[in-house]
Amino acid sequence: MVYEERVYLIGATGNIGKPLVHKLLTNPKIALTLYTRTPSKVQEIFGSALSQGKVTVIEGDYENQKPFQRSITGHTRLFLLLPPSNESPRIACEFAKAAYSAGVQQIVVISGIVASLPWRLTMYTEITQKLEQDLLNIPKRKAIVSLRPAYFMTNIFAGADITSIKTANMFADIRTEDQTRPWISPKDIGELSAIILQDPIEKHGDAVYEMIGDPKTPVEEAKSLSRVLGREIVYKRISEEQFYENMTKYMPHRVAFMFMQMATLLTQKCTPGLSVLLGRAPQTLEEWIEENKAPFL
Repeated sequence: MVYEERVYLIGATGNIGKPLVHKLLTNPKIALTLYTRTPSKVQEIFGSALSQGKVTVIEGDYENQKPFQRSITGHTRLFLLLPPSNESPRIACEFAKAAYSAGVQQIVVISGIVASLPWRLTMYTEITQKLEQDLLNIPKRKAIVSLRPAYFMTNIFAGADITSIKTANMFADIRTEDQTRPWISPKDIGELSAIILQDPIEKHGDAVYEMIGDPKTPVEEAKSLSRVLGREIVYKRISEEQFYENMTKYMPHRVAFMFMQMATLLTQKCTPGLSVLLGRAPQTLEEWIEENKAPFL
């Protein structure tokens, strides 16, 4: 079959990539190429689609990009999602330069809401701002769209939260009872990426889209968890010292300190116009918990 466009996806096997791929697969005019270190994982997630010849899988990694460079020709668009690290800006630029040189006309990159904070305020602010700026500075580049999602709903599975909710019917944080957390569903991130990758390139140009879908206070979060799980879940406010101690059981100092900062820095309201971009209302935290409640039971 002859496809009108080929879209190359890097970082498309996780919580964001799954809805992205599934939405793109519904477009009969688009073929996909997935770049991954573990092709067996792609087979496990998207097996039925692979058999249709609509998806090509390329085995490769971030440091040895030769497989990417050999396979990017013929693609019009690139989706780029990298795990945040000090090397992310360099790696992203290497992928982007090769893509533009091969004829790619649009890159959709997943950055983060922290890129909207003042310069170097957090560890990830520095990384995401440099990543976006370095991509924008590529000579003779084409379009680049930056998505800046806020606090992933899947983060509730990280650290002590999931354990304390499951075993003690409570979760702890340093927020006051009226301080919101700017939640966003990975489903919304993936589907908005898919929409942009199918829209006319000139529609979005070099757009930046923040993504805050459902801000909630800890009291509201507890109520949502209680309704979905059918038992009372309570919120306990703890000191910064206790929060830091809990977090450093799972992560290094700079990351733990950053999450402590973000607990009070990121309190924005729902992003205006997000429903316009998605063509529907953003997924709520309660809807997401309902879809993913098994680990809490």
